[in-house]
Amino acid sequence: MSKTRNPNGVGSYSKRKDGRSRWRLEKNGRKWDLSAKTPSELQAKINQVSDAPVTDNKYTAGKWFDKWLENYVKSLKKAATYNQYESIYRMHIKDRIGSYRIADIKSIDIQNVITHMHKNNMSTKTMKHAKTVMNSAFARAVKNKIVNENPVKDIEIPSKQAKPRKVLSYEELSKLFKAMKNSRWLWAIKFMLVTGMRRGEILALKWSDIDYGNKRITVDESNSVTGLGDTKTRIHYIPLSDKAISYLNGQTEQIKKECNPNILNKDGTFKENLKGSDCLVFPTQKGKMISPNTFYHTMCRYAGQAEIKATPHCLRHTFVYLSRNTLSLKELQNILGHDESTTTLDIYGDILDESTNKTAAQIDEIFSQVDEEFKKLEEKKKPASYLRRVK
Repeated sequence: MSKTRNPNGVGSYSKRKDGRSRWRLEKNGRKWDLSAKTPSELQAKINQVSDAPVTDNKYTAGKWFDKWLENYVKSLKKAATYNQYESIYRMHIKDRIGSYRIADIKSIDIQNVITHMHKNNMSTKTMKHAKTVMNSAFARAVKNKIVNENPVKDIEIPSKQAKPRKVLSYEELSKLFKAMKNSRWLWAIKFMLVTGMRRGEILALKWSDIDYGNKRITVDESNSVTGLGDTKTRIHYIPLSDKAISYLNGQTEQIKKECNPNILNKDGTFKENLKGSDCLVFPTQKGKMISPNTFYHTMCRYAGQAEIKATPHCLRHTFVYLSRNTLSLKELQNILGHDESTTTLDIYGDILDESTNKTAAQIDEIFSQVDEEFKKLEEKKKPASYLRRVK
């Protein structure tokens, strides 16, 4: 059987015993084997596949994910993002497809990863994160011609009943604030409640971020377990309500009371005009940035003393719940720093009702109602004999 090798090294031609023309090519582990009745028909078939990318089949999925995490995530994204992606891969993806040749992975293999997570009662959010990680890794593999197609494109996430967001009642807030009455942490907790800010954003907040003239707060940094960095989503602005200003004033007095030498001069005045400097709004007693874990566990400890269950993020949920009938979806999206209103709905859709278009001034109205509810709770707790004496 005669065989002619293409001078350009892109395959070989031969004649089969049945008289059909044949063309074969093997490159980087991929094979083509085409035949036709005539050479012209065969050439037409070759032309159809000649532009198909030739992939590099030497990678296992595990080898590629390691390379991708190191070169495209760790070196290009925030440390917190790398830690999250690496954890998702190690815990949910590696054991399922890590040993597979990456070029052999099909959509069903990716769907099996998600199915296995679903059977192990992983949340919808975690399954979506896993899909995001796999989609990003395979998209980059396509660009690098490691694979021809991204097998993650059409993967479906099983729907699960989302756990309700923990929202604090008036009574729970009252108990928490009472437990923290003499604490240096009180003003930070109250400020979180009336701004809806994240824990990391509160801890990174500087006095220079407070714009009293335009009554707004600039949120552009966040403190996480991996250190100070950009905020979770984007730079955004939060309305500075009178209630929030009163809590900032309380925090100012707290700092003066602590006589912090890193912030205060000997005469009790602030160094370098505190409210125009880069001093932190809610620092440690030594003027340093508070650790996110310290803040979390401190609030949980006070919540325990108040005999309730609460975390810093509950305050953000509570802000949304109390504001749901006053602020519009767009206003909540901007305050919370979400890139899309669909994100706000995805997270808080179960507690959002139809709302009207209000401004920052309405935040004061909302949280003045909180104070009124506190007063009502106090009145209920007073003995009847006391109420008669007052009358």
